[in-house]
Amino acid sequence: MAKPKGGSAAAPTPAAPPPTKRLPAGAKATAGLCVFIAAMGVVAQQAYDIRMYAIRDYGYVIHEFDPWFNYRATEYLAANGWHAFFHWFDYKAWYPLGRPVGTTIYPGMQITSVAIWRAMPHYMPLLGLQPMSLNDVCCMVPAWFGITASVSLGALTAECSGTWSAGVAAAAIMAVIPAHTMRSVAGGYDNESIALTAMCTTFYFWTRALRPDPAVADGRATKASVVFGVLCGAAYVYMVAAWGGYVFVVNMIGVHAAALCACGR
Repeated sequence: MAKPKGGSAAAPTPAAPPPTKRLPAGAKATAGLCVFIAAMGVVAQQAYDIRMYAIRDYGYVIHEFDPWFNYRATEYLAANGWHAFFHWFDYKAWYPLGRPVGTTIYPGMQITSVAIWRAMPHYMPLLGLQPMSLNDVCCMVPAWFGITASVSLGALTAECSGTWSAGVAAAAIMAVIPAHTMRSVAGGYDNESIALTAMCTTFYFWTRALRPDPAVADGRATKASVVFGVLCGAAYVYMVAAWGGYVFVVNMIGVHAAALCACGR
């Protein structure tokens, strides 16, 4: 049987859905960075708060044995200056022999505390705050550097993993992990309290200096690699001045550099 001419009309083609609006890649990166900074601010606040319990309960008091010597050495540096500090023979320590402080101390923490204390009268009034005493600065240094250590580790993790979320997670863990809080609680004025910041910062600058540049394929040094390489060296010098554990840093960087060479990097 023949089909009638001009058979049934074809079904209309459905209209295409409107294109989905997506943020440009640059806007997404900026938004991710803003969220990362906000999250790191929350982490920093929590890191500070958990380290302040000793101050809230007992006031601005230096506790433990080594922190008391470190505070006395800081007082001596503030009162007598560099030359006297590095030539100081302390008859009250290591009795009955005494201690040649200038050749047996890692002075980074004392230098840092005195520098902060002397800078406070210049900028604290601008913020409507009163400068702190040297004792109070020494009590607060571990808590302040507990924050910077957490943030530095977050930056290091974000650089190595390539994700902001991993960096925030690492910083949050560093902020509350007992192994770190016990060495950076306010009043625990010991070398480890600032050394973790120096260590994490050194590692961050090292990995950042090694970040590949898509525009350079022959392995030449870039401006960023030179800048961050110099910053890595400066952070390592500060690490050496702060704590005897600097050998961990130079060993890890040496092993990593050897591994890169073995892999053809």
